[in-house]
Amino acid sequence: MLLSLQILLFMMPVILGGVTNMIFVKLPFVRKHRRPMDAGRYWRDGKRIFGDNKTWYGFMGMILFTACWFAAMGWLVDHWTWLKSNSLLPWDTYNTPYTEWMIGMLWGFSYVLFELPNSFIKRRLNIPPGQNRKGWLGICFTVIDQADSVIGCMIATYLFYQPTILEAALFLLIGTAVHYIINILLYLTGLKQQAG
Repeated sequence: MLLSLQILLFMMPVILGGVTNMIFVKLPFVRKHRRPMDAGRYWRDGKRIFGDNKTWYGFMGMILFTACWFAAMGWLVDHWTWLKSNSLLPWDTYNTPYTEWMIGMLWGFSYVLFELPNSFIKRRLNIPPGQNRKGWLGICFTVIDQADSVIGCMIATYLFYQPTILEAALFLLIGTAVHYIINILLYLTGLKQQAG
């Protein structure tokens, strides 16, 4: 199997966790009871810390859903020889349900944690939540918006798997590209305010 496809397969739990979480935070009950992580507070510059789009439901949902998908991947690996033989992750090392859940939670946590600095910086630049600027600054933030969570997951990966330099580079490139494509699809289905 091509290494790029193995990387994509490797990232599938966090990709599916992100899509599931986006659907979850758009549910009427969740939207009605959403609580911003910054509790509506302002930084010393008089601007919101993160904004309304960074909520506790979204933060905790990403951790939970990624853990669920990682555990599901572990179950599939146990029952599908092809998947096990084409996986980068040595699943025999992580064949306990608790380990699979912990790795999934670690990935979900890293994903949402690494999105927060970007939101903080955008509030300082008066870019409203869910929006972007035009020009070079907008292009930079579009790339950062897609790559920040991927970088977080890649760093967390080193706690349970040591990728080669090539694998890490592909992880970053493929993860960022997939994140962007999924954002476009979520925008087209009305689950996101903007495609980038």
